[in-house]
Amino acid sequence: MKKPIIAMLFSFIALIPLAHAHCPLCTAAVGAAAVSANYYGLDISIIGIFVGAFAISTGLWVARMLKKEYIKYQTQIIVLLSFLLTVIPLLSINKESIYIPLLLAGEAGSVLNKVYFVNKLFVGSLFGAILSFGALWIHFKLKEVKGRVLFPFQGIVITLAMLALGSLGIYFL
Repeated sequence: MKKPIIAMLFSFIALIPLAHAHCPLCTAAVGAAAVSANYYGLDISIIGIFVGAFAISTGLWVARMLKKEYIKYQTQIIVLLSFLLTVIPLLSINKESIYIPLLLAGEAGSVLNKVYFVNKLFVGSLFGAILSFGALWIHFKLKEVKGRVLFPFQGIVITLAMLALGSLGIYFL
């Protein structure tokens, strides 16, 4: 009686398609890092780094799940929407701002000669998104040059290392 049930269970498991776990694991790791940063009371821009990376990672993960391209630039649109739909709702949670003096040219108060106040979470999120794309590029470049992944979970390790270094840079600024 038990043997047919076990055989049926194994046949169902055999039918499950192979999963590429890089993106879901990376997404979970970045999300856990953002929660940890908030728990330990780090600056909101450092939390923003992890939120931005989480949004990019989630967008790339969802885009990879779609096997067919329905519209032109589908992956880019999904990643952008993921970023915007993750970061914009969080901007109302914290009102801390950072000022960015853009004193390049023109009269005082013109677009290129003005001081801008930008939400710290948004700045951190943009920085985190850039770091996330940089880590992905490094991961793919290493795979291309060496012809294989050098160590298990290479993409996750590179991403978290880049985010940690970026966070240390913000922390000491």
